[in-house]
Amino acid sequence: MARRWSLLGLAAAAGCLLAGAAAAQQAGPYDMRYQTRAETTLTAAIDKGSKTVVAVPAGEGGIVLRWCRPEIPFGTWQYGSAATWRRLLDERRCEVGWKGHVGFVDGTALAPAK
Repeated sequence: MARRWSLLGLAAAAGCLLAGAAAAQQAGPYDMRYQTRAETTLTAAIDKGSKTVVAVPAGEGGIVLRWCRPEIPFGTWQYGSAATWRRLLDERRCEVGWKGHVGFVDGTALAPAK
């Protein structure tokens, strides 16, 4: 009986450790909200110079990142610094949602919301 309780105790402790580790992880790039670093435009296609959907003012928040090309590597984001996040965004074009609009934007225009 004592051995059974010790195994249950070990299982409970392991579960607590795993839950704590999961809670300590940062949000992934697609789980975060963003704001604009400068005035920018959402475009209808991923190609630069495509038709404008809407202009987004500088400092505007509530931007939802839907996906980027190339894809953002989760591990690099997860364990990277703010400088790493900046570099990863700067190298991409992303589809975003903002106030009911969906369009594409240069990653250089985005910053994780504070």
